[in-house]
Amino acid sequence: MSTARRRRLLALVGRRVVQIPLVLVVVSVLTFWLVQVVPGDPGRNALGQYATAAQVHAWNVQHGLDGSLVSRYLHWIGGFVTGDWGTSFVYSEPVRDLVLGRLGNSLLLGAYAFVIMVPVAIALGAVQAYRQGRRSDRAITVGLLTVSAVPEFVVGIVLLLVFAVWLRVVPVQASGALDAGFGERLRVLTLPAVVLALAYLAVLTRMVRAGTIDTIRSQFHRTAVLKGLTNGQIVRRHVIRNALIPTFSVLGIYLGTLLGGSVIVETLFSYPGLGALLVSAAERKDALLLESGVMLAGAMSLGALLLTDLLFVVVDPRIRFERRATA
Repeated sequence: MSTARRRRLLALVGRRVVQIPLVLVVVSVLTFWLVQVVPGDPGRNALGQYATAAQVHAWNVQHGLDGSLVSRYLHWIGGFVTGDWGTSFVYSEPVRDLVLGRLGNSLLLGAYAFVIMVPVAIALGAVQAYRQGRRSDRAITVGLLTVSAVPEFVVGIVLLLVFAVWLRVVPVQASGALDAGFGERLRVLTLPAVVLALAYLAVLTRMVRAGTIDTIRSQFHRTAVLKGLTNGQIVRRHVIRNALIPTFSVLGIYLGTLLGGSVIVETLFSYPGLGALLVSAAERKDALLLESGVMLAGAMSLGALLLTDLLFVVVDPRIRFERRATA
């Protein structure tokens, strides 16, 4: 890595190191405030409708929920930073174990969907670029836009009817994937992963198409043709590498929205992921679980954006990060 690129990388990391904690503070304050204004009494939700008012009050006092908003926020954020996330009111389990366990499930599903999505997007984008303006280019565009316009739950229901109900090649529920072997786990998770991948496939394919067209029109592509390289050699040596660059920008967006976007998929396929857990926590006003889960998701989103920027600096030195960082 050249000295100039190393300087740009260090400058970017320095800016992000300053920005990320400030953003996380704002996220923590907003998350805590929004959870607190949700109607409902945590003590009543935990003890049930038959508990007396005195019992509910004593429970709230025991869990530090009787103080001011500021004192409760400081108590919660202090515990979150030190790793003491408390105990879930609903599940009666440590919040940290619940959130990290479900996070692992969501990341497994998201990683599988990403592995499916990237090769398909690169293949379709390259075909569109080399057949720009032809029927196949327009057909792929129309097909992808149509799929992306259909809600995830509709796509999921259709695929469930075809592959789980009619053909019976996959189970209806994906909850059994966690206890199965590697091969069986992949088979069970394929359908929800495909639904999740289809939601982002059109965006990534269009970016690959644009990047490939730029590559085809570049000087080094013409030089490769004059050297007598075949189309297959040019694609392997030049086109695929440049087509991979847009996937890094989508990677940041994808990881940032994975937890929220997978709620529908996890619910539809009965998959125990973090998104479904947070929805349940919001419905039952499990404050500690909801606050910690959202805070972790926010930290992951910011980390994904930092990772994306670093990958851009390493892979594509043409990117002007000075402008991006100050935007």
